[in-house]
Amino acid sequence: MIVKNWMSKHPDTISSDLSAKEAMILFEENRVPFMAVVDKGKFKGLIARRDLREAASWAIATQDIYEIQYFNERLKVKDIMVRKPVTLSINDTVETALEKGKQFGRSFLPVMEDGNLVGTLSNRDFSYALSQLLGGDEGLHGISIEITGDTKVTINKILEDIFKLGLQIQGLFTLKDPDSKVKRLTIRFEAKCFKRITSLIQEKGYKLVEVMKYKQ
Repeated sequence: MIVKNWMSKHPDTISSDLSAKEAMILFEENRVPFMAVVDKGKFKGLIARRDLREAASWAIATQDIYEIQYFNERLKVKDIMVRKPVTLSINDTVETALEKGKQFGRSFLPVMEDGNLVGTLSNRDFSYALSQLLGGDEGLHGISIEITGDTKVTINKILEDIFKLGLQIQGLFTLKDPDSKVKRLTIRFEAKCFKRITSLIQEKGYKLVEVMKYKQ
C-alpha cells in the first residue's frame, strides 16, 4: 500500500499570517484537528487545533487583559505552528507512515512531492483504509482462522478447502495475535448459509478464532 493511493489529496490549509483567533474560527468551520500551513503555494509547517486552544486557555487563565488582547490581535499562526514537521513522501509505504506516526507520536502527516504539499495522511485515512480491508461498507461476513505450521502451506490448504465450499471471497489478509503472536488468516466473504459454512470449516479441523456475521 502506497501513501499516494490512501492520502487525502486536497487538505485544508491555512496562512501563517492569520491571527490565532481567526485560525480558531477556521478550525471550527472545517472541523479538523490539524491544518498544513501554506503561504503562496509553499508549505511552511503544521498547526494543531489543540495548540491554539492551549494558547487561548493560557491567555484566559492569566486574567490579564493585555495577554488576552495579544492572543486576539497579535498572536499569529506562524508563532504557534511547527516549522519542520515530520513528513512523508508520496511514494512511501503506509507501513512507513505508521512507523513514523508511532515513532514521533503523530496522528497527522503532510505528504510531499518535490518539495510541495500534495496531501495529508491521518488517523482518519487509516480508519477508512481499515474499513475497506474489512469490507465494512459491503455487508460481508468474516472469519479468522489460526495458522499453524508452515504459513504458506497452511494458507494454501485453507483456501483450497474453503473454495470447495463455494464461498465468494471478497478479501483476505493475515494478522498476528497481539499476545501470542500466532498468525491468523482473516477472510471476508458472502454466503447465504453462514452457520453451515462455519460448521464445515470447523469440521475440517481448523480453529476459528473469530466469527463475524454481518447483520442487516
